[in-house]
Amino acid sequence: MSQRFEAIEERLDDYESQIDTVYRLYHIPVLAALMAFMLWIRVRHYSNHVGSDGRPLYRGNDPYYHYRSTRYVVEHYPFTMPFDPWTGFDAGTRAGQFGTIFDQVVATAAMIVGLGSPSESTIIATTLLTAPVIATLCAIPMYVIGRRLGGRFGGIIAVVVLALSAGQFLTRSVVGTYDHHVAEVLATLVALVFGMVMVTVAQRDRPIYEFFRTREFEPIGDSLKWAAAFGASLVVAVLVWPPAVFLFGIFAVFLLVHLSVEFVRGHSPDHVAIPSAIAMVVFAVLVSPFVVSMGLDVTDYSLLHPLFALAVAGGAAFMAGIARLWESRDLPRIAYPVGIVGMGLVGVAVVAVVLPDVFDFFVSQFRRVAGLGTTDTAATIGEAQSPSNPVSFFYGNYGFALYTAIGGFLLLSYRTLADERPRAEHVLITVFAAIMLLFTLTQLRFDYYLVIAVGAGNAYVVSWIYQFVDLDNVREDIRTVKPYQTLIVVAILFVIAGPLVATGATVTTVDRASQPGEMGQWTESLDWLSEETPEVGSYGSGDDPRLDFYGTYENTDDFEYEAGEYGVLAWWDYGHYITTRGERVPVANPFQQHATESADFLLADEEDEAIEILEEDQPEGESVRYVMVDYQLGYAGTRKYGAPTAFESRHNVSSSDVGISVGQQNPQTGQFQPLYGAHTQRGYESMRVRMYQFHGSAREPGTITLNFGQYSEEGGVATLPEDATTVDDIYEQHDSVEAAREAAENDPTVFRGGVLGQPSERVEALEHFRLVHAGGPVASSPFDRVLGQQPVNGYDEWVKTFERVDGATVEGTGPANTEVQASVEMEIRSTGQTFIYTQYAETDADGSFEMTLPYSTTGYDEYGPENGHTNVDVRANSSYQFIAPEAPAIGTADVTEAQVVGDDDTPVTVELQTPQIQPSGGNNEGNSTDGDGGSGGDTRSSRTVRTAE
Repeated sequence: MSQRFEAIEERLDDYESQIDTVYRLYHIPVLAALMAFMLWIRVRHYSNHVGSDGRPLYRGNDPYYHYRSTRYVVEHYPFTMPFDPWTGFDAGTRAGQFGTIFDQVVATAAMIVGLGSPSESTIIATTLLTAPVIATLCAIPMYVIGRRLGGRFGGIIAVVVLALSAGQFLTRSVVGTYDHHVAEVLATLVALVFGMVMVTVAQRDRPIYEFFRTREFEPIGDSLKWAAAFGASLVVAVLVWPPAVFLFGIFAVFLLVHLSVEFVRGHSPDHVAIPSAIAMVVFAVLVSPFVVSMGLDVTDYSLLHPLFALAVAGGAAFMAGIARLWESRDLPRIAYPVGIVGMGLVGVAVVAVVLPDVFDFFVSQFRRVAGLGTTDTAATIGEAQSPSNPVSFFYGNYGFALYTAIGGFLLLSYRTLADERPRAEHVLITVFAAIMLLFTLTQLRFDYYLVIAVGAGNAYVVSWIYQFVDLDNVREDIRTVKPYQTLIVVAILFVIAGPLVATGATVTTVDRASQPGEMGQWTESLDWLSEETPEVGSYGSGDDPRLDFYGTYENTDDFEYEAGEYGVLAWWDYGHYITTRGERVPVANPFQQHATESADFLLADEEDEAIEILEEDQPEGESVRYVMVDYQLGYAGTRKYGAPTAFESRHNVSSSDVGISVGQQNPQTGQFQPLYGAHTQRGYESMRVRMYQFHGSAREPGTITLNFGQYSEEGGVATLPEDATTVDDIYEQHDSVEAAREAAENDPTVFRGGVLGQPSERVEALEHFRLVHAGGPVASSPFDRVLGQQPVNGYDEWVKTFERVDGATVEGTGPANTEVQASVEMEIRSTGQTFIYTQYAETDADGSFEMTLPYSTTGYDEYGPENGHTNVDVRANSSYQFIAPEAPAIGTADVTEAQVVGDDDTPVTVELQTPQIQPSGGNNEGNSTDGDGGSGGDTRSSRTVRTAE
């Protein structure tokens, strides 16, 4: 019998031993499972980001420049690109936050996978998987932070939040998002871990100034080691992303709060101030070799970085010194924080007076990231916008987890006030969380930092609940588990993770985010640009280029481009596309370099002014040779149409000056819901619309009017008529321009023109810009789409490329004091679509006229990239037809490619003659050879309507 009891007891002991092992190690398999989930959900759409040609299709714009930077590191290992003349024409650029240690680490990984010589496909695969892998690694330091706040279960809860959050941390770490954002999060997590350990050890060891005077370093050895580690971790964070210098601002706020509380509670600020100062000095020393800018620059390694760190170190030392002085004079400790803040304000005032530029710099940086508002330019950048509806934004990203985290930090704040000696790491993480919430409310991009705070806050909530659940008894005896304890654990998981799991927000967000960016629409045009235009350096001559695409160039403020080295102007969003895929030099880029010049050109309403913008600071004025305009810049009602008005500096126009947002009130929310856009006359006259919709042709006033329910000219917003049910209720076709003008004049809710390529007044032709290619998926105007039928005006290719040319001079004669119309039918050979280019001129009293034509009709085969010119994809189907309708008189002429590009200065001559009217049944002998000109004019008129936008 006793043997049976002994066997039972032995088996129970084994069972309890196994339970004990599970309890001690359960976090390891759970953490591994969560990390596996994080990796899987981020890579599940890998195939979406590899094109049919094997080239990458990243999300967004910046990843393409990171790819370029990584390729450079691979070819020049381990060095990063010091300067890049392949973007930011005509100055070049040094992209401080690109080509950092982030790109070096990825290049190293590609080198390892590729055994020292990675293929392009290996590099692409490595870059595509980088963000998911780094995001998965974030789980480890997140667990450590959670465990420090809430034990092992708190650590698991923190990682659960990280794994299930559907916010910016997730969208910035899916496959195809090759950017430094998620690496910023990992570096910040590691820095926080070292910082929390450093201040905790400092409170334990209590280092004071006297230890240094007596050289007694052994008692404070651990504090010094962790201080050095914290300083080094901050160096890594800044080397990943230079703007991570904001972490010093957060740490400075922590020191202000914690050292004040320490002194008020009767403790010496030396304990935390000394290792903090040492950490800042370590950072300043280690980062100094990387400084390349002697100014205050957030986005590059500049003097700001070591100086800011030394300023924080000085602030910590100052607070510790003032505390000693305060104590020696027996001043009330409770007044210490007020005294410190007062002296700090005096110091700020001194800086504002003595160094106003420095003061303005810091104020502008604070407003940019913590100003709870969005500037006009920031509003055009998705990641820099503030959440339009914070409640729905945060609930969609975290469910209830944000609110439970806020509860956790409120408990931490209470504990800070109530404890005899608050734990410094609790103050540090609370300050970090509060500032990240403020940053996120200003710029939603900081939500990928906020996820750290949400995880940490929930971890502390768990530790607080543990006080009432007493789960530690489970380890001693599994049989002591009570049902309510199990229910509480389940309830914790349900409240924190339930909404995100129930709604499938994580999976849905990944599916939505795992789509390539706009490169897919630009690929065809960029490939054409790289193949059918001269290489950079050979424009106009065909000479061999000197610029190596992955060459090494010395850092300079103004790169000296040579003859034949030209720029391509497009909206700044697309600069990296033009560099990496088109292998040409964009004027503007996503660094927002030359964004103002790009906006000024696109909004210019005079061709001479537009050319002046291109020639600014370029004595020869022949450097910017191509302009690329896409659908979103060419049509009102698209997402980017109003963006240039936020950057322009010459025209004093707002988005309402160039377009009208037409929509209706949502009956459920009461909010305005835009449906399409209408162009104002000023919008039609801008270079971007004249190019994209009219291809540089003149355009006559339209005969349609739009019907609005209400229209605010100042706000640029109009509503549909309340009873609008059909297309006829939205717009009306009139018999003449005069009838349309009269209808608009008599009714303030009627707007003349605005859609279907019909301006209210004539738009003049361009003389020095010609369409040379159109490519990408086709799209109809937003107005066409809202009609719910086949587009009235046909389709347009997504991207249109124009070349700036000298133009051919035409010298002609015809009837005196009359208007002459020149027109030619052009065909886009890659699509088969045609359009009519039209230009007008006035004859003088002698019957002479002159005009400059940008399109040629002959001589195409003599010019191409091999001799420094463009292999144009847009070619004429006929000669130019010249008509003086009021005379009437007609004529024809051909224009050679040599005359258009400036190789032949010989003017085109044309003589307009009145056609002879033959008697019925007569023959045609003796008639003008230009007898078909009239039908050419009719063809132009009919086709203008058909291809109007």
